[in-house]
Amino acid sequence: CDDLFFDLSSRATSNNEQNLYFESMREVRLKKNGVIAAFKQEFETGFYQLPDSHPQQHRTQAAENTSNGTLSLVQNDTLEQDVAISSMISKARVNCQESLYHLNLRFDYLIANTTISEQNNPIDPQQICHYFATACEFFDLSIKARIIIFKQFDRFVSSKLATVYSAANHLLIEAGVLPKISYTARTASSDTDTNANPLPTAALNSKHSTELNLNELNDLLAAARTQNIASLPNYVSYSSNTGPALANTDLINLLTGTQQNLPPATDEAQLTYKLHNIITNILSTQGDNTQRSLQQPEEDVINLVAMFFDFILDDHNLPISAQALISRLQIPVLKIALRDQTFFNHSSHPARRLINVIAEVSIGWDESTQSQKDRLHDKASSIVREINEQYEENDHIFSSKLTELQLFIDQAQHKSSRVEKRTAQAAEGQAQNKLARQNAQGIMFEKLESLSLPETISAFLTQQWLNLLIITHLKYGEDSQEWIGSIQVIDDLTWISQLPSDTKSQQRFEKIKPDLLNRITQGLQKISNTSEAVSASVAAIDLTLDQLRNKPSGILFRPISSSQAQQLGHTPGGGSKSWKNMTGVERQQARYKQLTYEYIRKAEQLPLNTWVSYTDNHSGKTLRCKLASKTEQSDSYVFVNRFGFKALQKQRKDFACDIQAGRVTVLESGHLFDRAMNSVLGSIKLSAGQTAS
Repeated sequence: CDDLFFDLSSRATSNNEQNLYFESMREVRLKKNGVIAAFKQEFETGFYQLPDSHPQQHRTQAAENTSNGTLSLVQNDTLEQDVAISSMISKARVNCQESLYHLNLRFDYLIANTTISEQNNPIDPQQICHYFATACEFFDLSIKARIIIFKQFDRFVSSKLATVYSAANHLLIEAGVLPKISYTARTASSDTDTNANPLPTAALNSKHSTELNLNELNDLLAAARTQNIASLPNYVSYSSNTGPALANTDLINLLTGTQQNLPPATDEAQLTYKLHNIITNILSTQGDNTQRSLQQPEEDVINLVAMFFDFILDDHNLPISAQALISRLQIPVLKIALRDQTFFNHSSHPARRLINVIAEVSIGWDESTQSQKDRLHDKASSIVREINEQYEENDHIFSSKLTELQLFIDQAQHKSSRVEKRTAQAAEGQAQNKLARQNAQGIMFEKLESLSLPETISAFLTQQWLNLLIITHLKYGEDSQEWIGSIQVIDDLTWISQLPSDTKSQQRFEKIKPDLLNRITQGLQKISNTSEAVSASVAAIDLTLDQLRNKPSGILFRPISSSQAQQLGHTPGGGSKSWKNMTGVERQQARYKQLTYEYIRKAEQLPLNTWVSYTDNHSGKTLRCKLASKTEQSDSYVFVNRFGFKALQKQRKDFACDIQAGRVTVLESGHLFDRAMNSVLGSIKLSAGQTAS
């Protein structure tokens, strides 16, 4: 931060800004040791208070100042600081979801009588960032300098917390603390608590490693069946059938026959392909025309698998084509679960991993990618079809097909990542062009707004010299001597065109004219194709200046026209107008006024590589796309389809407006199997809990 403030001071555009950076640099040098010590103390205190901790109420100095009558002065600064801290926390958690989840469980196992979560884990990003914010209260800094320090902390500390969590988990594993994360992990004290929740809260809410002992599942379902079976979605009881119970092996064999004779796959037909319908047909179509029933363990497994696939068919994160494809694995998954009671406690089972992979790669499928002609869609469909045709009892087919699909995906993603990189680079280039044009237009309008000039001069500046400014900005930047020199030409040419009448000004006129024409010539040579064009433009300016010198009364002086002003990016406001009578710019400004800060913050905190479902406001079509880059120069977000090509580009405020209007839905790309099982288990536990109460 010390080095950064020094660098910023050397590039400051005003004395006030330079003084701000110098003062900030001095403050950091004087108080950094105190801040470091304060951070260490906050960090250690978090551990000391852990055994009896509660969710912490984090404070800031700005919040304390509100009691001193300065509320109106600190509210905006407090909000800006809170947003910066929240952004750091969100990004860090996205990068470390699984390792943080495992760390919470291991701490929860170690600490008796305290539930460990992201709210009190002392090395969760939330606590670490707030420890740092509290320590930084020792600095007497402006909010601008404080935000710069927070951004440096984000860059060098919070973005690298994954290595800390990995090391912490490794240390605990070596010490024998939950070497393998299990759903039954609890503290020793909870084993004696008859009313304790048998599943850790952190595990129930996790998106990873959903594991469950089948005996526990049977107990939960039994409790739910006792009085509250109606609360379980789509639960079907087969044990009440009057016929003899079908043996486990016989049921699996009948399922294999059905599996190998599935009808052709179509999206619409597959969505009505329900597991309960298949089981009902099997139980009612035996050769002796006797209706069969099921034993309770088989009924429980069937209902659990059916509820799992019901979740998939209701999951808005998946496109319909993916829902249809995954639903064709209902029978193979049911056979695995019926044969292997450890299936629900085996997160690395290849069948589960295959479902997760298909769901993950299909998140970008939509009507714009033409799934019928999509090679990845065809490959996944082929693999699902081969599993249904070949799978009987050897689970190895899932491993081989998973490897086959993953290899195909890796090749496709390698190509799409290169395209996506080029797309981001192109967007960056467009943003730089836009920024250069805006800055050039802004400085030109500022110089000409209050002047009246000969038409030849104003036309030259607003057309040819404007183009030179844009190129100079792109090539050299705003801090370059080339940029400053190009602006000086505007100042000199507009001054010399104002008919200086005193003797001193006349002498200066004669002195700077040759050098000015020479600088104009050199500038035009950078943007003109031919020397003839350069000579013609310089000659026209020279003639105008001679006319000004000798016969000023014959030249008309005019301010820049409205068309020239618009060419320089200036669009005057239209006052209070109806929506119909507003220009496009005025409508955009009206939308921005209605935009609340909450949605701007949501837009800013959306992590890169997040998939969203975007509904077009005009056509009504829904597009699935991924946030590929945030371009600072143009303050815009670039979204790509799954092939890496640009799907749309939105200004940050426009994107926030679309979020506020409900046109944007963030898609969950986490492990589908685990999300589905969490949802199903949540429903079962809720039902069982209601029965118990």
